[in-house]
Amino acid sequence: MKKQQIVLLFFYAFVTVITIVFIIFDSFDLSLKTILSRVDLLNQFIFSILLLTFSLTIMLVFVAMLSDYNSKRIIHSNIKRILSNRGLIKDNSEIGYSLQLLSLKMNELTRRLQETENAPLMNSEEIVMNERKRIARDLHDTVSQELFAASMLVSGTYLSLEQLSQEQLKTQLQATEEMINGAQKDLRILLLHLRPTELEGRTLSEGFRILIQELSDKSNIQVTFKENVSSLPKTIEENLFRIAQEFISNTLKHSKAKHLEIYLNQSDNEVQLKMTDDGVGFDINQERSLSYGLTNIEDRVNDLAGRIKLLSSPNQGVSMDIRVPLMKGENSDENDSDSN
Repeated sequence: MKKQQIVLLFFYAFVTVITIVFIIFDSFDLSLKTILSRVDLLNQFIFSILLLTFSLTIMLVFVAMLSDYNSKRIIHSNIKRILSNRGLIKDNSEIGYSLQLLSLKMNELTRRLQETENAPLMNSEEIVMNERKRIARDLHDTVSQELFAASMLVSGTYLSLEQLSQEQLKTQLQATEEMINGAQKDLRILLLHLRPTELEGRTLSEGFRILIQELSDKSNIQVTFKENVSSLPKTIEENLFRIAQEFISNTLKHSKAKHLEIYLNQSDNEVQLKMTDDGVGFDINQERSLSYGLTNIEDRVNDLAGRIKLLSSPNQGVSMDIRVPLMKGENSDENDSDSN
């Protein structure tokens, strides 16, 4: 509380005390002359006035602080409710009315943002060109180099076949087999990305289970999947599904993870997608500026007016937590009817 407010409260308390004193004087027919004539009575009177003023000031300060704290608590709680897309606590103050307007505006902006198509993501030519560049880079960095190394190793083995012992020959053949298996694994990963599971005609949970089954068929990663979702708008389902595909693709290509956990939860106000792996991780600040995949994920989350929390560091795996607000009245059936 500010000093000016405390001084003002003290002034109010003093005025109140003076008023009470005059009422007492009038009620009991006392006079100032009678009090001034006796020193002991005067001292008691002055002490009583000061004590009453101080006590009343403390009480007013406490009441003011309590009222201020309660008001700030309600405001803080309502701001958090606006950010989490929940109903506001009733507040008839001017600030409460402004927060009500802000909440309505946020809901309207969120609804419009979710219903608006994002031009960069929907530009098919740009997406195709970016995907071609990425696939060409992946083929060169992984499959092509591994096959070239395997070819060189086989050629060297062939040329020095007579000089190699049986143990040396076995070692080189094992190394060649590992390179070819690695190239085959990387090629499967690319095929999984090139032929992604489509969500059309399926619920989000069904799409996730099919995606996880394909992941299990093409890799040795153990997947834990837990979900608690019902009906979601198709736009949100589609974007969450593509985000999961992008995360899985990055996990397969870069993380060297053994476990992947996927959690999909829906509440009255939001839907959460959380994915974690136990891979090699990365430096977020460096990777964020270089990775097309991360940029794509963040763009999709922003299109849904959602929030993303990405945690990672070298050798610590990756954790991604996405929260997307759900507007009241939104469901997949409404979106289906809009599209027809």
